[in-house]
Amino acid sequence: MERVLELERLSTIGQISAGIAHEIRNPLTAVKGFLQLMQKEHDSRYWEIVNSELEQAISTVQNLLAVSKPETNDENWTVVNLCEILENTLSLFDHEMYRVRVEKRFYNTNTKIFGKRTQLKRAIFNLLKNAFEAIEGEGTITVEHYRTDNVLCFSIRDTGKGIPSDKLSMLGTPFFTTKADSGTGLGLSQVYATFHEHKATIHVDSTENIGTKFTIRIPIMDRLEGHTQMKLVIDESMDVRQFFEANRQLFNRQLEVEAQNSFEIVSSLKFVTTQDLLDHANQILSLVHDGMTQEIIQLAQERGIAWARSDVPIMTKMEWFYALRKVIWSFLRQYHLHVGISPEEVFNLSERINDALDNFIIQFNVVFTKYREDVIKSKQAIIDELTVPIIPIFNQIAVLPLIGTLDELRMNTVEEKLLEEIEKRNIQKVFIDMSGAALTNADVFLKVVRIIEGINLLGCQAIVTGISAKLAKIILDLSDSIKDKLIVESTLQQALLKASYPGGRIASTES
Repeated sequence: MERVLELERLSTIGQISAGIAHEIRNPLTAVKGFLQLMQKEHDSRYWEIVNSELEQAISTVQNLLAVSKPETNDENWTVVNLCEILENTLSLFDHEMYRVRVEKRFYNTNTKIFGKRTQLKRAIFNLLKNAFEAIEGEGTITVEHYRTDNVLCFSIRDTGKGIPSDKLSMLGTPFFTTKADSGTGLGLSQVYATFHEHKATIHVDSTENIGTKFTIRIPIMDRLEGHTQMKLVIDESMDVRQFFEANRQLFNRQLEVEAQNSFEIVSSLKFVTTQDLLDHANQILSLVHDGMTQEIIQLAQERGIAWARSDVPIMTKMEWFYALRKVIWSFLRQYHLHVGISPEEVFNLSERINDALDNFIIQFNVVFTKYREDVIKSKQAIIDELTVPIIPIFNQIAVLPLIGTLDELRMNTVEEKLLEEIEKRNIQKVFIDMSGAALTNADVFLKVVRIIEGINLLGCQAIVTGISAKLAKIILDLSDSIKDKLIVESTLQQALLKASYPGGRIASTES
C-alpha cells in the first residue's frame, strides 16, 4: 500500500510539473526569439549573460519535461545486460578513482532483462554521480549485482554524508535536492521515473555521516516490446523440421537474446541488417534439414563478402554464429525431452548439424579474409601510387614532389615506382622538389642520391629543387663525391621557368 501511495504521489507531482514546464517553455522560447532579433539591432555587453541564463532556464524546463513524462520517450524495449551498463558507466568516473575506491560485487553477470537501454544508462549514471558527489574527500562506493528468483537486483552504496531521515520520503520529487550549492533534483527524478516504468522498486537506506544505499529490484520480465513470452509449440507427431518451423518466432527471439551485441552493432550498418541475421539463421536451418551442404557453402560465401564490405569485425559474426549453434542445440534438447529420439538418431543428427555449421563458418572465414586482404592490397596500391606522384609537364619533362616525412621504406617505394615510370614514359628530365619534405635522418638523403644515380643510368637528368636550410646542413655533412652528383635549383618555379625558356627563348612544345 505504501508503495502504491508513493507512486501515486510521484505521478501526481509529475503531471503537475509537466503542465507547469510546458506553460513555461513556450513563453521562454518566444522571449529567446525576440532577444535574438534585438541583439542584431542593439549592442550590449550583457547579451552573452542574458542568453546564457535563458538557455539554462530552457534546459531546466526541458529536463523537467523529460523526467515528468517518460512515457513520451519512443525508445524501443530491447534485451539489456545491466551488469555491462554498470561496468561501462563506472568507467566514466575514472577521474574520481584517485579519491574514491570502488568495490564491485557482481554475480549472475549474464542475467538479462527487457528494458529501455538509454534510459537505464542515464538512470544508473545519475545514481553513480550522486554517490561520488556525496563523498567529500576520500571514500568507498560499493556496487552489487545479483539475481534472486525472477528479480534482478543491484545496489549502489556510498560512504558519503548521508540523507536526513525526514527527507527520504521526498526523494524523486522534482527540484528537491540535498545538495546545498547546486542541483535541481531532476537527476533523481529521472531515476525514479525510469525504474517505475520498468516496474522496479527502489529502496533507500541512509544514515547521516555514514552513507546511503540505493537498492533497485527489477523483475525479469518475460516480454519484448510489450508482448508476453511465447510458449514452445511441440507434439509427438512433429519431426525436427516441423518443430523448428512451428517455433520460428521463438527461435528468432532467443537468437536476439544470445547474440545481443551482434544485433546492436549490425543495427547501424549499411550492407547487412538485423533482419539479415534472422533470415540467414533460418536459411541455414532449412538447408541443414534438407542436407544441402553445397547450398550452405554458397550462402556462407555470399555472407562472407557482405560482411567484409560492411567493415565490421569478424568477431561480431562469430558471436552470432556461436549463439546460433547454442540456440539450435537448446531447441533440440527441448525436442528430445518432449518427443524422445534414439541415441543413434541423436548422433546422426549431431553429425549432420555440426558438419553443416562447420562448413558454413569455414567458408565464411575464407571468403571474408580473402576479400579483406584484397581490399588492403588495393588500398596499398593506391597509397604507393600517391607516394610517387609523377607529374608530366612538357617535352618529356616531369616533376616529382616529395611531400611529408621521408623514411627508408617510403624511399624504397619511390625508387621502384619512379624508375619504372621514367622508363615507361621515356622521361628525359625530372625535377625532384623537396620543399615539402621532411627527412628522418641523413641516411634517408643517401636514398635520394641513390635514386638520382638510378635516374642518370636511365639517361634521364635529375634536378633537385626546394632544398631547405635544414636539409642543406645535412648535405654539407656528406662527402664531396656525393655532393658533386647533385644538380640543384633554388625553387621548382625557377627550374621550370628555365626549362620553358632556355637561352631566353620559349622551348619547343613538340614531343
